[in-house]
Amino acid sequence: MRLYVLVASLLLAGCATSPQDCDLHAQDPSFLTKLSCSTSGGYRQKVDEQERQVLQSQRDHKIAQQDLADTQVREQASSQKLADEKSRLTAARSDLAQTLKKLKSGKANNLQRQQEIKKLEALQRQSEQASSASDVADIETKIAAAKQRVAALEQANAQF
Repeated sequence: MRLYVLVASLLLAGCATSPQDCDLHAQDPSFLTKLSCSTSGGYRQKVDEQERQVLQSQRDHKIAQQDLADTQVREQASSQKLADEKSRLTAARSDLAQTLKKLKSGKANNLQRQQEIKKLEALQRQSEQASSASDVADIETKIAAAKQRVAALEQANAQF
């Protein structure tokens, strides 16, 4: 009987083990700890918790991968937009230089022509400071207007 009481008390003491104490990778767990963890389901609870952690880590990893892919797409789009803006600005500068060259090479050298040359040179300096798509659009608009004024000057000079 005493033996029965002793064994029962040892088993009950072993059952007092919590799931946190049930480590599958513990170096030297006692026999009672192993028995308690097995019978109370402590090992199973520990495995279930670790599986939940792994699944959560996998979900977090997938989200992080998607965020990275989205960021790379946005970066590529921004790079393409910047390249397009630079291309437009280069074309506008070239057009402006050609218009200015044409105006300077004209035979008549009147006050109106000199004023237009100063305006175009100022526009060239402004184009060097362009830093956004709206700046480029503004310069393109001003170049188009200047080209019309230069064409009008050319026609007026051709009539004389």
